[in-house]
Amino acid sequence: MSSHPPENGTFFQLEPEFRDPQTAKFHIVPVPYEGTVCFLHGTAKGPAAILNVSDQMEHFDEETLQEYFRAGIATHPPIPAAETPSLQMQRIYETVKKLDLFTKGRFPIFLGGEHSITAPIVRAAVEKYEDVCVLQFDAHADLRHEFTGGVHSHASVMRRILEITPHVIQVGIRSFSAEEFQQCPQQIHRIITPKMIQEDFQFALDRVLYGLRGNVYITIDVDGFDPSQAPGVGTPEPGGLSWNQVIAILKRVFKEKRVIGADVVETAPLGGGNIITEFLAARLVGKLMAYEYAKNPCIP
Repeated sequence: MSSHPPENGTFFQLEPEFRDPQTAKFHIVPVPYEGTVCFLHGTAKGPAAILNVSDQMEHFDEETLQEYFRAGIATHPPIPAAETPSLQMQRIYETVKKLDLFTKGRFPIFLGGEHSITAPIVRAAVEKYEDVCVLQFDAHADLRHEFTGGVHSHASVMRRILEITPHVIQVGIRSFSAEEFQQCPQQIHRIITPKMIQEDFQFALDRVLYGLRGNVYITIDVDGFDPSQAPGVGTPEPGGLSWNQVIAILKRVFKEKRVIGADVVETAPLGGGNIITEFLAARLVGKLMAYEYAKNPCIP
């Protein structure tokens, strides 16, 4: 843990040998984009804020009892914003393909930015892996056909993903529209709500694990957490998930499934010294790496 900001916007202040993109297992890609935000702004500042607090975390994971950074953590330059949402989606897709992040021995984690960035990432993933399933943590279903920003809206991201892969499990959802209910009835019934988790955690966890198949990509919108734990989001919804609930689910998913990558999106820093949300997001990124490292500690 350091008393200084991370060097050059990297995740942790690591020695050069642990930051080499050629040898690192973990690859952090900031995507500071918020082109279709419809309420509170600030998610474009999320990636930098997460990196800025990351080195205030211990580099040793208290659960797995391992230093996961030893597998290498390479932080790539941010993917810049494009002029339109459609151009932005294409830019993200092409960048992910060029970096060749979905390949043996690499585990990418993308930092948003708004949630729309996930669709082109999943598009790139399905071109590298067969049978991709997406596990979403979120307050909102994001299943509208189009919304602010058109078909590439943050509120349409899971609808776009369903066009790429039909295998999507949604956790923490507590807000969706009549349109989403009417147009995606089968998917609505794949939702695991916070109430279900609170009333019978084991049953809800079993539903998550049963629904996942093949290669799992995880997308985490931090508004899936209760606002008391993550207040810095664009659209806070009461009655959300707790840190312990999310971590318990992730731990079992990593233990029993093959996870190929993840993103953490929609962190909107509040400023004024309130760093609760970005610190939670940074800790979450650390947990993703720790669980993956505990299962696959060596680079093949």
